[in-house]
Order: sequence, then C-alpha cells, then structure tokens
Amino acid sequence: MVEETYGILSLLPIAVVVITAIITKRVIEPLVLGTVVGAILLYGFSFFPNWVGDLLATMSDPDVVWTMVIPALFGILIAMFGSSNAGTAFRELAIKYVKTKQNSLLATYIFGIIIFMDEYMNALLIGGTMRNLTDKYKVPREVLAYVTNSTGTPVSVLIPFSSWAVFLMGLYGSSELLEANGFTTYVSSIPFMVYPFVTLIILLLFIFNKVPMTKYVKEATLRAEKGNLFPEETDVDSEDFENELKKDKENTKKPRIINFVLPIVMLVAGTILFDMDLIIGVIIAIATCFILYRINGTMTYSELFATSVRGIQDMVELIVLIIAIFLLVRVNEDLGTIEYVIYSVEPIITPLLLPGITLLVVAFLGFTTGNFWGTMGIVLPIILPLAQMSDVNIPLVLGAMVSGGVFGSHVCFFGDAVTLTSASTQVSNMAQIRVSLPYALSALIISFFIFLGLGLII
Repeated sequence: MVEETYGILSLLPIAVVVITAIITKRVIEPLVLGTVVGAILLYGFSFFPNWVGDLLATMSDPDVVWTMVIPALFGILIAMFGSSNAGTAFRELAIKYVKTKQNSLLATYIFGIIIFMDEYMNALLIGGTMRNLTDKYKVPREVLAYVTNSTGTPVSVLIPFSSWAVFLMGLYGSSELLEANGFTTYVSSIPFMVYPFVTLIILLLFIFNKVPMTKYVKEATLRAEKGNLFPEETDVDSEDFENELKKDKENTKKPRIINFVLPIVMLVAGTILFDMDLIIGVIIAIATCFILYRINGTMTYSELFATSVRGIQDMVELIVLIIAIFLLVRVNEDLGTIEYVIYSVEPIITPLLLPGITLLVVAFLGFTTGNFWGTMGIVLPIILPLAQMSDVNIPLVLGAMVSGGVFGSHVCFFGDAVTLTSASTQVSNMAQIRVSLPYALSALIISFFIFLGLGLII
C-alpha cells in the first residue's frame, strides 16, 4: 500500500529530471530516469516489475491514449499540407502582407489567437505552418517556438470556448462550494487571469524589440543571420534541413489556398460542433483533405495514404515522449508530490497573500510535475474554503489558480504544450525553454505583484 505522501522525498524524481535534463540537454532520458527513481521510492527492491506495470497502465489510460492519438492525427494533417503544397499557398498569401521579420512573428501571433480552441492544435498547426515563412526572414527556430507556445495556452484560457475552458467549467460546476454554474463562474474569473494577459503583452513587446533580448536570444539571432536557424543540439541537422528545402522546391503541385483553408475550417467547425472533441475535428479535417485533394487532382490515392503513414512516423518520437511524461505524472501522484507542496505552504497563507500564493503554488506544481489540469483539480477544494473563510474574492482566486496553471503549461520543459511546440518547430524542448523562461518568469513576477495589489483593493 502506497503512503499518502513521501514528504520531501516526493520531490526527488523531479529534481533528478531537472538536473539531468540541464546536464544532458535531453528530455526523454531524464524523464525515464525520474520515473525509475520514483519507482524505487515507491516499491523498493521490487521496483522494476512494478515500474513496468505502471508503464503499461499509463499506456492504456484513456487520457494518455487520447494524448498520443492527437499528435499522430496532426502529423497526418501537417504532412498533407506539406505534400499538397497547401502550406506554400498559405505562405504565399502571407508573404503579400509580411515584409519584415517582425511582421512574420506578428502573423504567427495573430494566427495563434485565431487557433484558440486547443493548445495542442495551436502548437502543432502553427509551428508546422509558419516555420517556412519565418525561415525566410531568418527567425531562429527557438524564437518561433517561443512565440508559438506563448499564444497557445494563454489564449486558450481567455476565450471560454476552448478545451481548457470546457475542463475548468466542468471542474467548477462539480464543486458544491460554488453557487453559480460552471460557465458563469469561469467567465467571471477571466478578467483576473493576469498571467495570460501579461504574457501576451510581453510577447507583443518582444516581437517589436521593445523588451531587452536575453543573451541566448541575441546569440540565436546572430546565428540565424549567418544562415543557421537551428540551435546546436537540435535533432534536425543541416543536411536534413537542406533536404526539406529541396523537397519544397521540387514539389511541383499547384499551391491552392483552399487546400489549406477548407480543412482548417472543417477542423475548427468539427471540434466545436462535437462538444470540443478535437479528435473528431482532426479526423474531419483529414477526411476533407482526402476528398478535396482527389477532387481537384492535387494528390493520388497512393500519395494520400503514403503521406498519412509518413505523418504518423514523424510523430513516433513525440509519442514516446508523451508516454514518459504521463508516467512521471503517475509517479508524482503516487508519491503525493502535489499534496506535500500544498500543505507545506498552507500555514503561511493569509487573506492578502492568498491570490499571490495560489499563483505561485500552482505555477511551481505545474512546472515541476507537468500535471496542469490535475494540479488545479487538487488545489481547487483547498483554496475555495480558504477564500470563503477569509472573505477573498472567489473569481480573483480562481484567476490566480488558472494563471499558475498556464505558467506551468507554458514553461514546463517536459510538458505537453512545450513538447508539441518543439516538435512542430523542430527544436529541442530545452532550446525553447532557454528563450521563453526568462520572459515567462518576468510575467510571473509581474503577475504576483498585480495579484498582491488586487488582494488589497478587491
């Protein structure tokens, strides 16, 4: 029988993952090592068979299966866009209006706001579509990853028709401590989701060079201006990149904007119409590609099926990474990591500090565990009674909780949003984090002081 919490030892797997990831600049291996360390803590000398059992249980979990299916389907869709030259058509349309590096990133920013329904959709679709355009203006790929990821979850929570919103509405609706329905409660908390607002503002200032560039961004920019768009540790070597460019030039298929726009419209419409079910939306988009590309003669049946297989193959490493992420989440849950952190900080919480402490605790847990939705589900029953007893504004505290979850999703180097964005922009997770983390931490600090101020006046 697993103990409810392992105290400070519950943080050991996370520490192992963070330290080894920094040293090796890898992600999969540190994650696997972290899960093994956790299994040793949980099961002692019999850790190996139990670790294998947890691995199999993780792979068969419906939520994990869903998360593995999504990138596989998006891999097919992105490959379709590439083989059909649909991406070229969109790029050529954007080129008419984009004439500078800043505008190429601004177009990415705007596209990120348009694709608000799901951060998975945002990460895979925008990164895969916009990289050719930003490459033209010598934007480092890790900078593109930062811009892409920063319009993913932050935008998703601010618009109450996304996968994040649907989850949180259900969470609020199931709480006996909240009088209003889930939708009303969620909408009332949107003005207090400070971190997403601050992040989007900082990102816009970053695009137009109105905030200082970090040392790493400067180095990446100089490297890109010399023609090397990828960081040193990227899995895409220069030969692979040249082959990709060669294939783009050799692709003689006529670029048709409808080949891109119609599948995207069907993707969005299908997702919304079927209760925000992203899998159904992507399948409808893929089916649209099959029908449309055959009708207008863009691709043969053989090309369509071969492209589908290749699209799935391109996502195999990502799927392995997702399995490792969720296995670590399972280990953290069994060790009681989240409960330990929450009860450690509970004694220092006061009415004035409650929103700010909520932000920092959820941000820390999200960053270290990679479990954003689960973290908020555990934190909610604790902060609501504290807020009610302290007469603290409930939407304010909920806004702080969601802000912390967004920060975790935004910067957790082994999290799903970061991983998917890195895959679509073809850089390592660590390369993306080296760009995004200083700006995200700045946004977190600013948000904390804003919550302190709001705690005083609301």
